[in-house]
Amino acid sequence: MRFNQLSNRLYVDMDWGTDITAGEYLIFEVYRKVDPDTYTDLYDDIYLKRYLTALIKRQWGQNLSKFSGTAMLGGVTLNGPELFSSAIDEQQRLEEEIRLNYEEPPHMQQGITKCQLMSISTQAPLQNKDYTKI
Repeated sequence: MRFNQLSNRLYVDMDWGTDITAGEYLIFEVYRKVDPDTYTDLYDDIYLKRYLTALIKRQWGQNLSKFSGTAMLGGVTLNGPELFSSAIDEQQRLEEEIRLNYEEPPHMQQGITKCQLMSISTQAPLQNKDYTKI
């Protein structure tokens, strides 16, 4: 199975005469890229905001570590390496939290080697076929 993003087409590489018969169904799980100008709610995700804040904090800490020990106006000194290390910890914690909440278990990502096609009208198995070559 191949998907071409430029032409927006899905190619199913199989022999339609022998691999599938009338009454069988192919079911696809698909995802679509949405336009962020139209769907502005994309930017209102709390995980995205927290993750980007951690990335900016990390970059700020990296920039400040070049000038460690320099006093700012008013006598305040910022600790760049400490800011950098806390941002790394926060970034790793957020990545783990996102993995736990949104990622499917590993066995779901490896795929299924055999597919049993069901008839929707009868809910009875029609045929077992090995689709490992797809």
